Amino acid sequence: MNRPEYIVIHHSLTKDGLIVDWDAIRRYHKSFRYQGNIVSPEEAAVLRKNGHNVESPWTDIGYHYGVERVKGELTTQMGRRVDLEGAHAKEMGMNSKSIGICVVGNFDVVPPDALTVNYLRDLIYALMANYPITSNRVIGHRDVGLMAGLDWTKIGAGGVREFKTCPGIMFPMHGLQIELKGGLV
Repeated sequence: MNRPEYIVIHHSLTKDGLIVDWDAIRRYHKSFRYQGNIVSPEEAAVLRKNGHNVESPWTDIGYHYGVERVKGELTTQMGRRVDLEGAHAKEMGMNSKSIGICVVGNFDVVPPDALTVNYLRDLIYALMANYPITSNRVIGHRDVGLMAGLDWTKIGAGGVREFKTCPGIMFPMHGLQIELKGGLV
C-alpha cells in the first residue's frame, strides 16, 4: 500500500530516443538482472548457485509515472498504480510514501530541455492537486539518500559514489523546487 507524502524525481540514465524507452525500462525491471544486465532465469540460477547476487524480477516497473519523448512529443507514461508501493527509492521507506516519476534521459551528461522540465512541472502540479503533497516534498532521488545519511558528492574507493546522483548532476532540481514553491507561472 502506498500513501503518497512525497514525489521523488528520477532519471533513467539512458538517452531518450525515438522508440518507447519506457517499455525497455519496464522489461528490465520485470527481468532477472545481474550487474545491470538482463539475464535469463537459467543464467540467474547458475549465477546464484555460484554465489553471485542476482536481482529478481519485480511485478512491474518501479516508477508510478514516466516522462519521455515519443516520436518527438513529450508524453506521460503510466507505471505502477499510485496506490501500490513503488520500487524506486527504498531508503527512508520512501517506496511506501511517495510517487516515483522517472524522466527518460541521462542528466549526468546533459541537462533536460526547458520543455521537458515544464512538462514535468505540470505533471507534478496535477499530482499535488490530487494528493496531500506540498512543494517542499518534491525531491530528487539523491535527496532521499541525503535524508538517509548518504551523500552523492562523496567519492569512495575505486571512484564509486556513496549514493546516486539521480535525477542527475545537470538536472535543475533546485530551480524546479523554487518554481513549485512560487506557484503556477
